[in-house]
Amino acid sequence: MTAVVRRKALITGAAGGMGRACAYLFGATCDLVLSDVSQDRLDAFAKELRDAGHAVTAHAGDMLDETHLAALAAEINADRPCSVIHTAGLSPSLADWQAIMKVNLVATEMLMEALEPVLAPGSVVVPIASMAGHMFQPDATLDGLLSVPLDDGFVQGIGAALEAMSGGDDGVKRGISYSLSKRGVHLLTYRRAIAWGPRGIRVVSISPGVIHTPMGLAENEKTPGALDTLNAAALGRIGTPMDIAVAARFLCSDEAGYITATDLKVDGGSTEVVLQPKG
Repeated sequence: MTAVVRRKALITGAAGGMGRACAYLFGATCDLVLSDVSQDRLDAFAKELRDAGHAVTAHAGDMLDETHLAALAAEINADRPCSVIHTAGLSPSLADWQAIMKVNLVATEMLMEALEPVLAPGSVVVPIASMAGHMFQPDATLDGLLSVPLDDGFVQGIGAALEAMSGGDDGVKRGISYSLSKRGVHLLTYRRAIAWGPRGIRVVSISPGVIHTPMGLAENEKTPGALDTLNAAALGRIGTPMDIAVAARFLCSDEAGYITATDLKVDGGSTEVVLQPKG
């Protein structure tokens, strides 16, 4: 008998709410490569998946660590397509503005750099952005900064912009940093998709609204305006991790084979409600 060669699915932030849902869904048809910053949580989740019959390789580590990224890239087979679902990130209630910007945007760019040599034709990369990335009108100066997150001086340049935009208020600065970091993920998605398109590799980001995860619930409790965003959902409910997972599965499928260089909002209509002119 000839064994069926299964596609691999690399999922970062795998022990979090959206990562867990993606792992269970993709694990039905793919061999899983999982990453999370928490060794204990990742090990426990990997065991849970293996006990359920899934094929799992797990690597705990920091997404800003080049050695960790190299270990993830080494798990990808350059001769067969893979799916990459990048859910790892920080929200305003969890960290200061620098950590938010570095984890959400700089680490995402670093992951793309690490994967670029090993992605085979037919591979699909789905970075998780946020509806927050749609909250600012495009600004050429800011977009120019956000498009070069690996350049020397990037953090300092963004810091100066945040200082001016926030009036020096740390809470406001964290919120703006989050939104700008996710705007940067949108820009990264467009840029990488255009560059990798001739190789047959697609890149499509997903922008969730408020999702029923520990991170999402913490934002509702601690971050001003988060509940207003939840209440703005046209569908009248909070999103679930599986809402994101099924969207990611569709984007990685052959049915989405002509979709790339774009962002899919999975937000229950919240973005359009929030952006509607008031009065």
